[in-house]
Amino acid sequence: MSAADSLCYLEIMNVPDWLREILFWTAWPMEAPAMFGTFHLFMLVLCTAVPYFLAKRSPVKNRQLLVKRLSACGWILAGTEVYKQLFYYCVVNGMHYDFWFFPFQLCSVAMYLCILLPLFRGRTQNAMITFLYSFSLPGALLALVFPEDMLRSWWTMTIHGFFWHAMLVYIAFTVFFSGQMDDSDRGFRNSALLYILLGSIAVVLNLVLRPFAVYGAKPNLFYLSPYEKSGQFFFSLITERFGIPAELILYVLLYLLLCYAFHLIARKTGRT
Repeated sequence: MSAADSLCYLEIMNVPDWLREILFWTAWPMEAPAMFGTFHLFMLVLCTAVPYFLAKRSPVKNRQLLVKRLSACGWILAGTEVYKQLFYYCVVNGMHYDFWFFPFQLCSVAMYLCILLPLFRGRTQNAMITFLYSFSLPGALLALVFPEDMLRSWWTMTIHGFFWHAMLVYIAFTVFFSGQMDDSDRGFRNSALLYILLGSIAVVLNLVLRPFAVYGAKPNLFYLSPYEKSGQFFFSLITERFGIPAELILYVLLYLLLCYAFHLIARKTGRT
């Protein structure tokens, strides 16, 4: 067995029987909901309105308390991510690891930032907090509006996807109502540099992990793989005409523009 195969396949004894039993017990099947169907639209409203009003109802104006609350959110996300990884590994993929689910997507990094937030101070912490609104919120809302990858054939995984992005919305509005983000252009520039750093790490991971992905889909972290074409119509046209590098550059620039629009909304509302 090659090193790549060893990484992607582990003997079943590596997962305790009691844990496997729990995972299989929670594998409740469902018919994958339709995009823009009743279930999707209900969850869209629920996962945006409820986090918004919860964050608005209990604003945290103190930086220390804000960091504690965000850190707690990060650990909640981490716990659900461990469950998701084990579920797909054991139940869905038969003890194979599918690198499509490697936890370093744009909507994954809020988990790491929230957990690491207490370790940083000053400009770095400000950039992280600003990122959690200006960059996490647009991504979370896009995922909730177009949740194709979250509409699964298992209740727990479908609910997990919506819960995860609802948490991102809650984190973003907790930052928004706290008045602790830096809504200046400098603040956006610092959080944009953080986005570029994280995106660069994702590109490197896409290259490094690709040879190991012998089962399932190839990794496409941050949707910035130089090997994978976009499934979205507009970006597919760019790829066909100008190639994948042009598509990725345009994708990053448009996302930066969208995030800047959200950043300006925070500034114009006078909440920060």
